[in-house]
Amino acid sequence: MLQQNTVEWENIRKEKIGASDAPIIMGESPYKTPHKLWQEKVGIAESRINFAMKKGHTLEPLARTAFEEMTGLLVQPQVKFHKNIDWMMASLDAVDISGKAIAEIKCPGQVDHQLAISGKIPPKYYAQLQHQMEVCEVEEVYYFSFDGENGVLLREYRNETYIKKMLKVEEAFYEQMLSLEAPILTERDFITNYTPEWLEAAREWKMAKLLLEDVEKSEESARKKLISLCDNSNMQGAGIRLSKCARKGNIEYSKIPELKDINLDIYRKDPSSYWKIANVAIA
Repeated sequence: MLQQNTVEWENIRKEKIGASDAPIIMGESPYKTPHKLWQEKVGIAESRINFAMKKGHTLEPLARTAFEEMTGLLVQPQVKFHKNIDWMMASLDAVDISGKAIAEIKCPGQVDHQLAISGKIPPKYYAQLQHQMEVCEVEEVYYFSFDGENGVLLREYRNETYIKKMLKVEEAFYEQMLSLEAPILTERDFITNYTPEWLEAAREWKMAKLLLEDVEKSEESARKKLISLCDNSNMQGAGIRLSKCARKGNIEYSKIPELKDINLDIYRKDPSSYWKIANVAIA
């Protein structure tokens, strides 16, 4: 059985979509954007563990015991995979022996815990709970909020309309993982930098970019003039030579019948990262 917080578990989580990914993909997480999650999934960015995550990990065993005392259920952490959807998984905090009673345990800050006390589950966890119910094929999930001493127990119920929408969005994100096609960037994906060093480097890049574009345009114009003067003959003079050459056409692999059912992606090298620089309008 796959154990949580192991290297094997971490590697599988990068290849699939888990319950904690769902709020991010659905655009309902205040902590992370779909683009940031995509970077982590394809291996060009590292996931950071913040204070809240460390706190939750530390308190989780105590919270699980409190949950058992409150419900009378005997539970343990468990990793489950969707029986029909290969890319869908859930790393559950608490599952009983029958596998039908599941719980999401949170050790949140004061605001979220007070919300639970008032009888409400923070909306930012809604997709996570629906994802868990879909993977586990259950109609409800416990939400247990624990502040280190006291716990609040709530229930969330399955929403088929939402799950149907969620599966489409998650599948599209999974396809982006496979194709390395990044989700749309938003303002939340950027940190605005106004340091003197950044401003100077940005000014230098803009100036160099303009000069490079002017040089490229000049080179292209001169190239066309020289070619027009060759009269289809190889020609030289003033220290340059022009000769007409031929190159092979690109191979259209999609038209090779022998490759029709072969997955060529297994022959690709590992993906690499690069930086894209672009001018943007200043608001």
